[in-house]
Amino acid sequence: MHLVYKNIEDGAFFGAAVTHQSGDKFVVLNTHHPLRTRYFTAAHELWHLSETSQMQKESFDYERAADRFATCLMLPKPLVKSLWKRFKSKWNEEQAVLTIADLSAAPYKTVERRIIEVGESIKVSHPEEKWQQLREHYALPESPLDLAIHTTQFHAYEKQVLLHVENGLNPLTASNKLASFAPNVSEKLRQQGITNE
Repeated sequence: MHLVYKNIEDGAFFGAAVTHQSGDKFVVLNTHHPLRTRYFTAAHELWHLSETSQMQKESFDYERAADRFATCLMLPKPLVKSLWKRFKSKWNEEQAVLTIADLSAAPYKTVERRIIEVGESIKVSHPEEKWQQLREHYALPESPLDLAIHTTQFHAYEKQVLLHVENGLNPLTASNKLASFAPNVSEKLRQQGITNE
């Protein structure tokens, strides 16, 4: 499986799973979103590439199944039940959700929903942005998981282009191909191409 990181300034696009005709599988992750959202999206897209997803009927809710898979992968039921009981005995529900979200690297809303799914009760519910603001209220440091690191990378493509350069592809052509995915490598190839001319 190959990962593609792309900053797409569309909050409604989280990622995609694609199987190429060659059989290669690709997961695209939108780096416009925070890390915890990207981790969830990666697990979600992994389900779409699984054999199980290919065996379902057309009326099947693929997106719900992928969300459920990602949730269970990041927040296993026995662990969530145990942590919820332990943390609720020490802190209030908001602090418990914040802590579980950090330990699992899962989105806060996903933690909220999972607590209910595993049969526990929870009285608080907030949007992701409010959860992030609550960190300051409880004197918790900002989490790097709440940051969007806008990057674009496609290592498998970069590797293929460099292989073609070794086999005779013009470095300037290769530079153009890698400009958006590997700007530093693209610049080196551009310099190499100029020197060779």
